[in-house]
Amino acid sequence: MTVFYGFSTSIIGVYMALTDTAIKNAKPKTKAYKMSDSGGLFLLIKPSGYKSWKYDFRINSTRGSYTIGKYPDISLKQARQEHLQARELVAQGINPKQIKTQRKVNDELQTKRFSYYMNQWLNKQVLAESTFKDLKQRIDKNLIPFLDKKNINEYTTADLLKIMLSISDRGAKETAIRLANVARRVFNEVLILGIIETNPAQGLAELLPKPDKRIDNNFGHITSTEELKILLNQIDAPSARQDFAVTQALKLMPLVFLRPYNIRFLKWEYINFDENIIKLPATELKNNKPLDVPLATQAVTILKQMQQVTGHKTYVFVTAQGKDTPLSENTTTNALKRIINPTTNKPYGTGYMTSHGFRHTASTMLNELGYEADIIELQLAHTNKDRIRATYNKAKWMNKRIAMMQDWADYLDGIKAGTNIVPIKKEIVSGTV
Repeated sequence: MTVFYGFSTSIIGVYMALTDTAIKNAKPKTKAYKMSDSGGLFLLIKPSGYKSWKYDFRINSTRGSYTIGKYPDISLKQARQEHLQARELVAQGINPKQIKTQRKVNDELQTKRFSYYMNQWLNKQVLAESTFKDLKQRIDKNLIPFLDKKNINEYTTADLLKIMLSISDRGAKETAIRLANVARRVFNEVLILGIIETNPAQGLAELLPKPDKRIDNNFGHITSTEELKILLNQIDAPSARQDFAVTQALKLMPLVFLRPYNIRFLKWEYINFDENIIKLPATELKNNKPLDVPLATQAVTILKQMQQVTGHKTYVFVTAQGKDTPLSENTTTNALKRIINPTTNKPYGTGYMTSHGFRHTASTMLNELGYEADIIELQLAHTNKDRIRATYNKAKWMNKRIAMMQDWADYLDGIKAGTNIVPIKKEIVSGTV
């Protein structure tokens, strides 16, 4: 028997070749004793019967002891593996206690939920504020409630596929594919951190149904005046169950050419009733440039009606639930899907018209009606480098845009009323800047 210096003299170390059988059969004694393996690894057995793996080491003439863990929670094989890692660190002059520190960090990270890693990933993205808010709202609605139910390392590809299919099955196929790719990027960061061994979202998007561009067009729109008449009149006569904010948002969309995001996140502070204009800051636009939207008298009426309901809130279109939060991502498009086709007496459904489709309808029809393409593109907040001209730096052709927006609103009223519609000629809006 040999006494190990650095421990109490009551602790006696016994050298022997360790085996699983020897460890299991080792009985406690009146004094603590060691069963040594090799390289400083030993099993300490206390009078209480408690057995723990330890490793004695020396760094720069300083002795230390690293507790690997309790036996049998940690087997002989596991103890030797961790002992080998510890010896490698000691050889580099690093205290092996860092193994446990890292293990603790990993354990804590494994107990984190998906939202923790999603927010870390999201905050590193360089996105326009409008794009960031839109993406975050999609994530908060479609991913977080379902992926925060378990620890991050407990999800399988089958789990994720079920969640994505639930999004796709409600008609949001493009959204499902987009979010599957977002999940893949988030899980990939978790993989790199060593918290998971495989990425369960790898290849997930390829497993999802692809949108049929012929009928499931994300930007479905109509250009027939007869169909537009039906649509506009249906919007003006909503079901009793439809929220007032949804109805007003749908009424405004054809009149302002804004993206659905800008309608949903429209704030009262952006609206100037003295000048009858919406002034959107650059942070709200995809091209990161501010946009002034002239308001026809019809649009002003809609907004003032809404002001009586939500004028004290931040956002213009807030549902009756009372929270000062924007409409959800698909609220208006889903409302459009419920519009009834008088021929079949059934909803038009997916592919007929989307919230974004109003922009395409306005662009197509205004070009056909003879408006200058540059004015239309500018009003749509499109950045086409081939069309950038010095005159944009003046009043951005505001006089022409004001005239176009009012004439367009009047034109839509004519369509709704079924009156004889006289095509608007280019010269009507050909005044000076």
